[in-house]
Amino acid sequence: MLEAGVITALGMIYLLSWMNLKRVAGYGFFWDIVITAVLTWIFIGTYAGMVTGMFAAAIVSVFLRLIKKVAGAERLHLERADDHILPRARWRTVK
Repeated sequence: MLEAGVITALGMIYLLSWMNLKRVAGYGFFWDIVITAVLTWIFIGTYAGMVTGMFAAAIVSVFLRLIKKVAGAERLHLERADDHILPRARWRTVK
């Protein structure tokens, strides 16, 4: 169970690495919920599958928190633009 959880977590981390990790870490709570729900749904049916999904989600959650601490995080902010009607979206570094 634990080996499958580690392998699943590494797969999810690999998929997340295709995106900008600072921006993913900026919305860590959202990604924690999505990954936990998806992995729970994928492995539903057996106790071992549920443990694998939850363990993998916990590893990914810890990884996202470490990325946020080490590399920082970015979040999307809307700025008022004087020359446009609509606000501009900018990525800003957050703590």
